[in-house]
Amino acid sequence: MITLTVGQLSLLCAGAMLGGAIFGVVGFAAGVIMSIFIHHAFSAPDVVFIVVGGAVVLNLGLLPRFWREIRWGEALPYLAGAFLGLPVGLWLLQHLDARTIRAAVAVLIVAYGLFALRQQSREPLRFTGAHGKAMDGSIGFTGGVIGGVSGLGPLVPGVWFGLRGLSKVEQRALTQPFGLCVQGFMVVWLVASSTVSRHAVEGLAIATPVMIAASWLGLRGFDRISTALFQKIVVFIAIGGALLLLARQLWS
Repeated sequence: MITLTVGQLSLLCAGAMLGGAIFGVVGFAAGVIMSIFIHHAFSAPDVVFIVVGGAVVLNLGLLPRFWREIRWGEALPYLAGAFLGLPVGLWLLQHLDARTIRAAVAVLIVAYGLFALRQQSREPLRFTGAHGKAMDGSIGFTGGVIGGVSGLGPLVPGVWFGLRGLSKVEQRALTQPFGLCVQGFMVVWLVASSTVSRHAVEGLAIATPVMIAASWLGLRGFDRISTALFQKIVVFIAIGGALLLLARQLWS
């Protein structure tokens, strides 16, 4: 028996539909969009579980679409860095003032996004050999830390892939395994460290088919846009998500 109210169901389905569609286009940011709708309809722990669990579902659902393009050797430095950074972010969230650290993260992401917009008219950043792998690992680590603190971790490598001059398919092929691993780790941590409410489980179960259907529709947009437009969309979503996070910390 469903225990969610009509209002909760309406906001949940609206967020799942739009968040899934955005994920279909860029490969992340579903949680940023969904949280706008469900922030006031569910408790904070329930929102975190629905958003992170939904991201895992979407990454799994669309991974077959990009499976052949994924180059695990190139993804490994990002994943290794993320697995080192995520526990650091979760520890910081538990031991420091959450509002202050999230506000600081939001400001950094906005600055990072503005830098990326400035660089898009210039030559891509080139790093090779061990230096390149170290840079990729550091980006993964940063994404892991920010993911643990705010849930916005995939924004960091998502913007970075564009700065490196990768095509939109190459970017998606690295973004999706990164998001799957980072947010999958967070789901395990949430289940192991706290009680997941019935409302959270129901919310994720109901949102799942809506998100999946919308994400496959969003893929049509991904197939039609150019790499240049794809990169701009990624950066604007990163900036918008960070501004939303900052607003919540300042006025909540």
